[in-house]
Amino acid sequence: MSFAIQSFKSQRGVSLIELMVALVIGLFLIFGAVTIYQQSRATFRTTEAVARLQEVARLAFDVLEADVRMANYWGLNNRAEYIVNRAQPLQPLPEPFDTLGLGGPIDACGSNWVINLDEYVGGSNNGYDLDCAATGTSSDKSDTLLVRRAAEAAPAKLETTQIHLQTSRVQGTLFVPACDDPKLAACIPSDYLPPASESRALVVNAYYVTTGSTLRADVPALRRKSLGAGPAIGDEEIVQGVEDIQVQFGIDRTGDTSVDEYVNPGDAKLDDFDVISATIWLRIRAEDRDFGYVDGNTYQYADIVVAPLNDNYRRIVVSKTIQLRNTRS
Repeated sequence: MSFAIQSFKSQRGVSLIELMVALVIGLFLIFGAVTIYQQSRATFRTTEAVARLQEVARLAFDVLEADVRMANYWGLNNRAEYIVNRAQPLQPLPEPFDTLGLGGPIDACGSNWVINLDEYVGGSNNGYDLDCAATGTSSDKSDTLLVRRAAEAAPAKLETTQIHLQTSRVQGTLFVPACDDPKLAACIPSDYLPPASESRALVVNAYYVTTGSTLRADVPALRRKSLGAGPAIGDEEIVQGVEDIQVQFGIDRTGDTSVDEYVNPGDAKLDDFDVISATIWLRIRAEDRDFGYVDGNTYQYADIVVAPLNDNYRRIVVSKTIQLRNTRS
């Protein structure tokens, strides 16, 4: 019986040079994997931050677009000049509201601010100009946007402390209900019959931007002042992260229901021509700093130019042109 005997001399290990080469290759592989991970993580953070900015923009426009699109909607009547008890700034307060002691909320944010239905959209250019104080510190660079209209749906029950609009096919009247049943003749103005007219709540909204929000003083926000029930003007935060709002209105100068020129809020031409559309720009800012990013962009939109801010906040500017459904020439 024979056995094969292997020589110990043939069993060689890894040499020092081979070990060093293997270590270098391993280090390169680890470095590459770590680099890819870091780049992927940075890309994910950037994508997530931009997605968050876009989400804020969508939320803001969901509110703004629905409201602006309905401006100049008055129920069964489509002309503000046919509505009784409306009043422009500095005109006498209509008797029904004077008798009921509602001059306070009507004038809360300006002379006849609530019942100035002839100005169905408006606002101020590059600054807050409402007589009612902003909640927090308003941005001195942002526009304000004002919308007046009737509510989309007729209410099942009238609020006896809220201004309503009663309309038929030929006229309309602003009033405060004496009772809460919209189908009862005693609850609506005497010139109307419930089957041939409709009651709707009056809607007045003013949008503006503040430098701080409800939860964080260092995060800007889009806010809205609104006419509600009772003697006070409501104020609510719409969404955090809106750093600026700019507005321009498209006016019809020729009567063909198409836009001939865009003007800023407060322009005198808005008193002479119908507003057909509104273009709204929003500058959205991230809530938190990204210290790996420096915003060196120049933002130019509407009638403003914003020089590079050179801070660590990410921003985007988004815009939308909204057609007013209820404009008549």
